[in-house]
Amino acid sequence: MNSILFRLNWRDFAKGAVLAVAAAVLVVVQSSVASNSAIDWNLVLQVAEGSFFSYVLKNYLSDESGKLLGKL
Repeated sequence: MNSILFRLNWRDFAKGAVLAVAAAVLVVVQSSVASNSAIDWNLVLQVAEGSFFSYVLKNYLSDESGKLLGKL
């Protein structure tokens, strides 16, 4: 069940956390495949934070049917 417009529920945060972990794993895999240098953990953290907050913001601005601001 999606949250209503300008509201968040615990599932929004849980799904955002899953997305953040998945994005961080992809950055680690991509950086390890692309080069033999050390993994930039600061970059991994930035990508995880960005993806988490982007997902939560998207859900905050979407209504129950997933329309952005109730219109799009």
